[in-house]
Amino acid sequence: MKAQDAHAILEIADNAFVSLDGEGRVLEWNPRAEELFGYSREEAIGATLADLIIPERYRVLHRAGLERARTTGETGVFRRRLSVEAVRRDRSEFPVEVSATVVRERGQPIIHAWIRDVSERAQLLRRVEAQLRGRDPGFGEILDSLAEAVTIRDAHHHIVYANRAAIRQMGFDSLEEMQRTPPQNIFSEYLVHDEHGRELAMDAIPSVRLLDGKPAEPLVIRTIHRTTGQLRWELLKAAPIQGEDGRPIATVMIIEDITRGRLAELRDRFMARATQTLMTSLDYEETLRNVAWLAVPEVADWCVVELVDGRGARQQLVVAHRDPAKLDLAQRLRRYEPEQLDPERGVGRVLHTGASELYHDISDEVLVRAAVDDEHLALLRAVGFRSAILVPLKARGRAFGVMTLVNAESMRRFDDDDREFAEQVAAGAAIAVENARLATARRETAQTLQKSLLPDVVPHIDGWSIATLYRAARAAEEVEVGGDFYDFYESNGWVVLLGDVTGKGIEAAAVTSLVRHGARVLSRYERSPSRILAGLNAALREQAGLLLCTALCVRLHRDRAIVAAAGHPPALVVRDDGRLREIGAAGPILGAWSGGGWSDQAVPITRDETLFLYTDGVIDTHGEQGRFGLGGLKRLLSEHAGNPSQRLLSELEAALDRFQVGPQADDTAAVALRPVSTAGPAREGHRSRRVRTLPVS
Repeated sequence: MKAQDAHAILEIADNAFVSLDGEGRVLEWNPRAEELFGYSREEAIGATLADLIIPERYRVLHRAGLERARTTGETGVFRRRLSVEAVRRDRSEFPVEVSATVVRERGQPIIHAWIRDVSERAQLLRRVEAQLRGRDPGFGEILDSLAEAVTIRDAHHHIVYANRAAIRQMGFDSLEEMQRTPPQNIFSEYLVHDEHGRELAMDAIPSVRLLDGKPAEPLVIRTIHRTTGQLRWELLKAAPIQGEDGRPIATVMIIEDITRGRLAELRDRFMARATQTLMTSLDYEETLRNVAWLAVPEVADWCVVELVDGRGARQQLVVAHRDPAKLDLAQRLRRYEPEQLDPERGVGRVLHTGASELYHDISDEVLVRAAVDDEHLALLRAVGFRSAILVPLKARGRAFGVMTLVNAESMRRFDDDDREFAEQVAAGAAIAVENARLATARRETAQTLQKSLLPDVVPHIDGWSIATLYRAARAAEEVEVGGDFYDFYESNGWVVLLGDVTGKGIEAAAVTSLVRHGARVLSRYERSPSRILAGLNAALREQAGLLLCTALCVRLHRDRAIVAAAGHPPALVVRDDGRLREIGAAGPILGAWSGGGWSDQAVPITRDETLFLYTDGVIDTHGEQGRFGLGGLKRLLSEHAGNPSQRLLSELEAALDRFQVGPQADDTAAVALRPVSTAGPAREGHRSRRVRTLPVS
């Protein structure tokens, strides 16, 4: 981001922004900071933050944090969101929320902090406190209107109030029923862990910590109900209700259900990591072990992967569980499995139908019916089956194995979302296993991998007609997996990513998957294409070796596109009258430098224009006269300006085929996007060998 752009953002920001050097001296002080604290920018710059806005009781901790950041590089205290008090110029205190980060410039720490005034939140808490004491009319209505669960716990740890969301979320029919249940009993109904997987006791809950006189920062927890098996991710925030003597007489806790977002984030990260892991080896047995161990324990307690031959007989089996003692159970159970599978049940049926199966609740009655004898039943019960998913491993239209996921001691129960995710995991696992099995058939393996690196179907994006082109590089009769890619992400609108990873083969495929899945995660939180590129750059820099990638990132709006580039050929806008314009100068290539340099450019796109994105394989195509070149591309686009997106790319592909001499040396990818009227119905897109498009009527 350019300096003037950053300055403009700070000028209009709703929150105060402050930058400090390692000594705590103010380097930046935006207009909101002037308004919030009463000091002008001229007065603040160069002064120490402690003297300006930090209460006396916090200054020792503040200076100690600066010292650690300066001398040891430790920056943990600055990476958390803090709720504290600050001081205005008139020395009055008020509550603030601080989000800080640390960067190092020439070896010295620079602290950047956003500061938010939360006085209104504190006033609301005081209002709730007063209404709690007097039971004023409207108390229930205030909290029942919230989507988040809210509980109020007194000094004896009794729940004195819960809003409707809390009552419903904890499985009670009424507040009275909840109050009759001791809090410890409620807590014991769940398996509770923090976001790092550590088991939590009740005294770690923020509201309990406050009543015990301990600090209580917001806490992310994962809960599993011991009876229903339901998994939730929750963000807990607590605040004290103080008596006249200043001591807490109760606590208010807000419980925000963040399950959907957290699962999506974890699954995207898992898929990116899984793709890398599965592509690291072409050794058959190692790949098979990787498949099984990938899912344990993050996805399931047990993972079993078994392959079958063409006659349906078991060929190889790998079992994974984090407790080695449990693996002996699997070996003993294996003796009860017939070598020839029954096509009417279990693994045999999944292989026969090619469809996954979900067993939401495995009761003891199910185990009794499945057992061959008493010893077999005892072994099944020892595993502790709770829930299971059986997913076929498919390659080239044939199921050649099954991945079985089992939840037992974690007490989780699988649902349809888990089955869908398991199918995604199995799809990636199947590719890796098949690649290892067919390492000598490089062409077929490469085609399968290349197919997996592109979206299966171009999505319907309201208001835009979209076509895509992909031509894989060829060396003689062999197909190499290349690094060109494109993808589409829906997150408060649509983001289009097109890029080119350096290199060929398995490594390029792994990096491409890392970039695509990384962009999917980043697009959930970043609206700015330049910030998405910055995040991808950081991810590539964290990997071993030098991984480079050029990219164009575009966020689509109704009448414009926001474009950011990283070492990539410029995008082109093609008017129907044949005129063209190039979009923006490219920022640095991804993975090369740790610094920034990417910027967003707003590009108006009218209905008589087409936005054209392409990789350098287009202009680097070789013919008898040399390179096709940017000039050749511009001439072709001008000649066929005004055509629908699909036709435009079809003409480009035909022109490249005519121009090219010899085997295609580089991958070619292109995306054409054209604004259209949304009045008519959209027609479903189709997938072809090379050109994929979704025209909108």
